[in-house]
Amino acid sequence: MNILNSLLLGFLLLQVALPATAIYENQAGLFDWHHTWVGHPREAVKIDDNRIAVYSERNIIASLNTHTGAVEWRQVLDNQLDQFAATEAGILTISSNPERAQFWNNTNGQLIWEKTLAENEGYGNTKPILWDNGDVAVFVDRTKLVRLSKDGEELWTWTREANEAQVFERLKAFERGDLIYVVVEPNDDSRSPFFLVSVIYATTGETSSTFKIPCSANYEDVTYTGDYLLWTEEDILKWTPIQSKDVSSVAIRSLVKSLPTADKFVPSKISLFGGDDAQLASFILSTEFEDDEETLFSSSVLVDIQGKTLKLSEYYGEQTAYGGADFSKKSTIRAVKSGPQELTVQVVPEGKEFKIKHDFSLSGEINYIKLINMDPFRLFVVTDGSSVFLYNESSIVWSREEALSGIAASEFLDLPEQKMWTQMADELDETASEQAAESPLSRYVRRLTAHTLELRRLPSWIISHFVGMSSSTLKDGNNKVSNLEAQSCWLNETEPEVLYRDNFGLRKLLISVTNSGKIIAQDTSRNGKIVWSRYVDAFSFTQLHVVRAAAVKLPPVIVAVGNTYDEMGGQAVGFVRLNALTGENYITAIPEIADFFEPVVATNIGVDKVMRLPIEDPDERTHILAIYEAGSGRVYIYPDTMASQQKFVSEFLPTFYFSTQNADGSMQGFKVVEGYRGSLKVEPVWKFNMPQDEKTVALSHKQPNEKIASLGRALGNRNVLYKYLNPHMFALITKNTEKKLIKVRIMDSVKGSILYETIHENVDVEFNDVHVIQSENWFVYHFWSNDAKARGYQTAVLELFEGEHENERVESANFSSFDNIEPRVLSSAFAFPYPVTAMGVTITRNGISTKDILFGLPTHQIMGVNKRLFDPRRPREKPTKEDQEEQLFPYSPIPDEKRLFLTYGLDVAGVKSIITSPSLLESTALVFAYGIDSFFTRSSPSKQFDVLSEDFSKFQLLLTITGLVVGIWVTGPMVRRKRVNALWK
Repeated sequence: MNILNSLLLGFLLLQVALPATAIYENQAGLFDWHHTWVGHPREAVKIDDNRIAVYSERNIIASLNTHTGAVEWRQVLDNQLDQFAATEAGILTISSNPERAQFWNNTNGQLIWEKTLAENEGYGNTKPILWDNGDVAVFVDRTKLVRLSKDGEELWTWTREANEAQVFERLKAFERGDLIYVVVEPNDDSRSPFFLVSVIYATTGETSSTFKIPCSANYEDVTYTGDYLLWTEEDILKWTPIQSKDVSSVAIRSLVKSLPTADKFVPSKISLFGGDDAQLASFILSTEFEDDEETLFSSSVLVDIQGKTLKLSEYYGEQTAYGGADFSKKSTIRAVKSGPQELTVQVVPEGKEFKIKHDFSLSGEINYIKLINMDPFRLFVVTDGSSVFLYNESSIVWSREEALSGIAASEFLDLPEQKMWTQMADELDETASEQAAESPLSRYVRRLTAHTLELRRLPSWIISHFVGMSSSTLKDGNNKVSNLEAQSCWLNETEPEVLYRDNFGLRKLLISVTNSGKIIAQDTSRNGKIVWSRYVDAFSFTQLHVVRAAAVKLPPVIVAVGNTYDEMGGQAVGFVRLNALTGENYITAIPEIADFFEPVVATNIGVDKVMRLPIEDPDERTHILAIYEAGSGRVYIYPDTMASQQKFVSEFLPTFYFSTQNADGSMQGFKVVEGYRGSLKVEPVWKFNMPQDEKTVALSHKQPNEKIASLGRALGNRNVLYKYLNPHMFALITKNTEKKLIKVRIMDSVKGSILYETIHENVDVEFNDVHVIQSENWFVYHFWSNDAKARGYQTAVLELFEGEHENERVESANFSSFDNIEPRVLSSAFAFPYPVTAMGVTITRNGISTKDILFGLPTHQIMGVNKRLFDPRRPREKPTKEDQEEQLFPYSPIPDEKRLFLTYGLDVAGVKSIITSPSLLESTALVFAYGIDSFFTRSSPSKQFDVLSEDFSKFQLLLTITGLVVGIWVTGPMVRRKRVNALWK
């Protein structure tokens, strides 16, 4: 009977928990959106007229539709992708850790065969050979060339002979008809260097011949183009056909003497660029130089090889960057920046030139190009900002903002209310002198006029509300923007849309900063369509802070923090301040403090931590940022105006404590004090030295903008357990690889005390990561256990309360970390069905709704589990009446239930972070997950208790009310007449 009751309660548990995340089929894609990315492409290959195969820096191979840019299929590799080759027969990838060769079907991306080498073997970095029939040839251990059939079977192995006089460094292999040429380049330290060329029969693997091509000990910049080998020796350019030992040479100055920039072609600045096509007999000779203003320029020329002589074919002039080049059979395609908003493409020897509109300020310089088709002309372009374009002769065919595959940080931004943009708001946009000069009567007339003009919107407002009677209250405009349009690059070609908040606060801006120097804002209610984007040259962003929310007259402001370079080329940290609604540089309107609010600032100080403080500068009402430099022990504030300094010192300095983790893993806490001449420095308060056999694996942090609705937890017996709500506590989880355990420490960041400590033994800390999330008074962490009784993935919960007993509470109006309070900790661990890549937690407006704990899974899904399932008080025996009164469920593993997936059937790859934001509805939180892909949805852990359900008929309600009004209007006089007649009787 006890088992039956437990099973019944477990069934009820699922019925309560699952509907919070499960959705109906017709709701898929209605409130959520998913963007599929492939990453910054390293190389692209045309498969046929409809498909382009690419491989990216995110270890992804994919097939893109040539006409639309849609991802037809992709494969996300678990290990480092080193080499890539593609033909109509298939796609070959070589990856490391472990060393693995894989052959893929280029139509559907399915794996045809794979070969994994032993631990002591490797494929190296030599580009493989791929034949049209699907056969491949790969190098193993740099000494063996192995040919494999289209089914992965070994056909032959060629082993090169050892030569003690040759120091082998780099290999190049390519096929020409029935022969394979293997070129071995010598090491710079070789006394008698030479290029060793081995000619192999492609069908049998037998050696046909071997010969040497002599070169100088100080050779540089080896390049292959067609059947030619080229290299430089000081100021001499040498070349030879691969089939021959005859070396030709020419002095570089003599070759380029007719060019306007001949004096810029110095040996140390020269680069050679060639192509692989056998028919090619051209290469590009390029150099870089600085002008008098130290601006970097590039100059290049196309050179044709005519036997033993070279001929300058096309001089490309001077550009601010090299741009990109591609070689196709006998043609050379060059794409360069010819203006701030113009891309010039030249095709030689056809003599074609195309001028294409392209805003380089939004994308960065050209990083890579590939000619997809000559007729009709199609050019594949990748920029430094990781934006991808396909161009025709004059315009964009399609684009993809692949920068969003490398998001470093994201923040939700609340939009202003619509009334902020009305004439009433504009009335406030006047100076104090203008306000004093205007009479109360004229001010009243202007206000009355503004309200009268607003009446023009009344008919449209009434119509929109009546038309929307039959639709969902929460429905937005997702269906107006397709996924392909939403994933396109922002081109700044249309008038910016006025953005404002919807009635329920579900529409927000999602602002992200990327590793490639992009800052991008997306509209959550329009399928993630990009509202604006910025590219900041030479930046790699790491952090993002919202320093001012939207207010009347004051637009929201963000500060992006990233690594960059100073004027001398040294490492620096930069701060970029933008108007969050438009993406434009935010420039203060107060001249006296303009120098402190420069839009882009770079500093050489060592920025070890950036903290957003809960105080605002009096001038611009933006949150002050505190910057900690560990090397000097100094703290700086940004902006560093006089008013900011005074406010910081008077209001925040006495209670400014913070903690940080040092390079050696130790944790340290500091108090900020005022130093010499008003400078700020830190005084060490505490230090936790990490044991030598331990290493940090996870560190938790308090959830930003979190509100707590209840200070205690009501029990079934009407008593209360009061929550231990320490705003300074965090979890430090360390691993001991030798002893195979993890230690979990709950610490106070102000005084460094360890509030609680526990150990988990028999934990796999080598191949499985540990993740932790913190909220209110509890911590949840995930790990792999090898314990005999509980082998598998485990998710443990720690919940902290103020007293050891029920109804016990600290008698203090204010919390202080220096109070000697030891919390009571309840803990439990639950079997979890999946490994985890990221964790998050839902945050609602007032903290009344229950919370969902969100798990990013390696299976490319996001799982939401209600916090009630991670309750440490779940009874392990038969639940008592008090347990049932408290709605505690019997202890059991976390269910492997697909209805818990927020992503339902979507393939959301590489989730590394999950952030949430409250809406104006207490029931609903907004969720954004990013990594490789990006995914947005809404979560209602306690169901949507504060809005009408979708099947509620508002139109029927309106008809009922209308019928009642009409009925009262008709029957009212009749009733009154009847009453009057009754009085006369």
